[in-house]
Amino acid sequence: MNYRRHIVEALTLVAAAALCATVANGLASRERKLSLAASVGVVSPRKELTAAPRSTSSTAAEVPASSDSMNPAVSSTPTSSSSQSGIPATVSDVPPAPGPKPSASSPAATPSPTTPSTTSPVIPAGSENAKVRFPPHKDVAYVEIDGPQAEWLYKKGVLFLDARRTSVYEAGHIPGALPFSVWESDIDQKTEALYGEGRDGEAPVVAYCSGGDCEDSHMLAQKLWGLFFNNVLVYKGGFPEWTGRGNPSKSGPQP
Repeated sequence: MNYRRHIVEALTLVAAAALCATVANGLASRERKLSLAASVGVVSPRKELTAAPRSTSSTAAEVPASSDSMNPAVSSTPTSSSSQSGIPATVSDVPPAPGPKPSASSPAATPSPTTPSTTSPVIPAGSENAKVRFPPHKDVAYVEIDGPQAEWLYKKGVLFLDARRTSVYEAGHIPGALPFSVWESDIDQKTEALYGEGRDGEAPVVAYCSGGDCEDSHMLAQKLWGLFFNNVLVYKGGFPEWTGRGNPSKSGPQP
């Protein structure tokens, strides 16, 4: 029975202590109440927006960060009331430092070798030299040309390569064009042999296929560009446009 009496006395003392603390807090000043509140983690979200450094000599208890400090939307976005109360600006308030202005003497950016141009070259008027009218383009695999340009190059004796299958080539091709089908197993041997002939890598070479959505000539141009042929011109209209313009054609396996 004695231990029950001790328990009742202990509970009575705890209740009395809690009552005294409540009465003392009620009689305390407003500043003291706020300090007590801060000690349990109740803090204004606006404090989390300040950029003022902490003082190492301060004797006040450190205030734990509120739940708002874990939210980037709250901690990085200042409110209008903070600017009115003189609170220092956050990092997000400070505009980024302007980068250096480009110099007029800076070299122009060169196009990526993997992004071929689809624009026909600018042809100087009056020039009869194929390399002058169609200058090399080392930074791109090919440049597309149209029908009149293909006809002009053909008359100048520029090399034409037919990228279609052999069976299609034999059914009809541009006279003098060599069969260079990108879908057949000997394409690598043909391109390497062409390179081994010691041809001028900056002289124009015209690749064509069936026009429209046909990409065989573009694929052939990529292979030739990898072998340092820096002036491959893709005849976009291809063989259908060639014959449609009334130009000659030839059938059979011979160029």
